[in-house]
Amino acid sequence: MWRPAGEGRILLMAGRTTRYAIEPRGEYVFGVVTGRPMRSRRGRERRLVRPGELVAWDPSSAHSGAAVDARPWSARLMVVELADLATIASDGECDPLGDVAFSDPILDDPRLAREFVRLHRALELPTSRLEHEVRVAEWLRSAIERSAAAKRVRRQLGLREHVALRRACDYLGDQPERNVSLDELAAAAGIGKFRLIRLFRERTGLPPHALQVAQRVRRARRLLEAGETIAATAAATGFADQSHLHRHFQRSLGLTPGEYRRRLSG
Repeated sequence: MWRPAGEGRILLMAGRTTRYAIEPRGEYVFGVVTGRPMRSRRGRERRLVRPGELVAWDPSSAHSGAAVDARPWSARLMVVELADLATIASDGECDPLGDVAFSDPILDDPRLAREFVRLHRALELPTSRLEHEVRVAEWLRSAIERSAAAKRVRRQLGLREHVALRRACDYLGDQPERNVSLDELAAAAGIGKFRLIRLFRERTGLPPHALQVAQRVRRARRLLEAGETIAATAAATGFADQSHLHRHFQRSLGLTPGEYRRRLSG
């Protein structure tokens, strides 16, 4: 696992496994399977992902995978985080993925899959941040424009809704470690709490508390990458203790905080 130099929103993974399970929150996962097939599961959906096929998982629901005949498969993966809570409150003009859902996670486009592998390999090399960002942005745009499964799912907000959601997102983003109440958040947003919950679900598919946890986990990743201890990371990000951090961290990426540190350092 690694991040391209200077690129804070992209997490790259490569290797072999026999199973995984993650619950993405505000993150997209793209990947190409190689060597052996895998069986994927998202809700009631079951699919066989064959070698060479490109998958695109949006944040709409948890998904998992298992080996066929217990034989491990290989993959190259790219986890793309939405820029920040402010982007979620916008109408997507700042982030190409801000309002995209993939109805079918298997994108039937061999050329796009080959381009993804080339991108993934290019992101292993030392180069400028600008080049990394251009390469990623161009590939994401191609994935959205060329995929029949990619659909825009958000309506445009009215002015009052836009301002309210922006205020609520800023409030959570500025202090993810705080134990904020729903009444407090609604007061900061300037609208009723039930309307605020609806807005969050409309824009992210998540209630406010789940998005707050996502922000905490994201900050925890950065602290662990910087060499911070797990105990100090839990305290700095608003989790009750290490086991609380461990539970949410593993749900988000399928790894414990300790495993995350070891794989990054390796």
